[in-house]
Amino acid sequence: MKKHKDTDYLHISARIRCIEGQLMTNAQLTRLAEAGSAAEAAKLLEEKGWPAFDWRDMGQAERAIGQRRRQVMDLLYQHCPDPQLIEVFRLKYDYHNIKAILKGDAQRVDPLPLLSDAALILPKDLARMMRENELDAMNPIMAEAVLQAKEMLDRTSDPQLSDMVLDRAETRQTLETAQASGSDFLLGYVRRSIDCNNLRTALRLSRMGKGLDYAQRAVNPGGSIAPEAFYEPMTPEYIDKLLAGTPLEPATESARRALEGGGFAPLDKACDDLLIEYARSARMVPFGEQTAIAYLLASEAEFAAVRSVLAGKNAGLSTDKIMERLRISYVV
Repeated sequence: MKKHKDTDYLHISARIRCIEGQLMTNAQLTRLAEAGSAAEAAKLLEEKGWPAFDWRDMGQAERAIGQRRRQVMDLLYQHCPDPQLIEVFRLKYDYHNIKAILKGDAQRVDPLPLLSDAALILPKDLARMMRENELDAMNPIMAEAVLQAKEMLDRTSDPQLSDMVLDRAETRQTLETAQASGSDFLLGYVRRSIDCNNLRTALRLSRMGKGLDYAQRAVNPGGSIAPEAFYEPMTPEYIDKLLAGTPLEPATESARRALEGGGFAPLDKACDDLLIEYARSARMVPFGEQTAIAYLLASEAEFAAVRSVLAGKNAGLSTDKIMERLRISYVV
């Protein structure tokens, strides 16, 4: 991947600075959570440029999110000097689609309605490639993982083990792509994401009583914390030691509560908030690849926040419960 100068990003940075004010603030997300009617929620979203839809229909909500995501992707692909930087964030949708196709085919259920068109490979093309075993056009890491995951699912009928194979491949491919980009900012984000995923995985395995063999399959290398550190038995004291002085240190209390039997929602929120705080650091950079990457991260965080609020309202959760799960916004 060719390394571009920060001045090559002057145009896209200026565009983003003009439009990032359309992102929802913490106060606006709170108002959305407190909305008492579909009309009120729709009005709040439309004020921020969202298409009209009925929040009581999550199918409509997902289509609206997809439309907003395509707008963001189109903008960045059109004006970003290194569109491959943006492709790093599309890999997760490819691996999501691979999992859905494998499980759908195993259960004789059509997976296409569950597939995301935000992936690098068109869903219909991906399904054909996997079913006809035509994997040469795939990245070698992805192609090997497809074969291994299918073999694992056929042999064990355990989708969790199959998912572990794909999760490790996704992490490896994402990390290698970020390293090849030459962007320290992007690499920092990816490493933090790996650390967050490993922490949540280690705590879940500890609560399930899973041993070392399972941890070695589920914990992925590439973060700022060595994977072997997550193989140790999790105790409150060890969590303090593990996270001290690392980017995940602010999540220590949430991790302790999750280990001791609390829900994982507060830890998920703490990890996501750490990543948004990291993205916010790009607002101090006048121009460069950081601006484009941070805007994409901020947009994805908004999509997740809107989905969380609407899903909570449809599930009948109280405003207080919805607010407990609400992540911080990129725009203060």
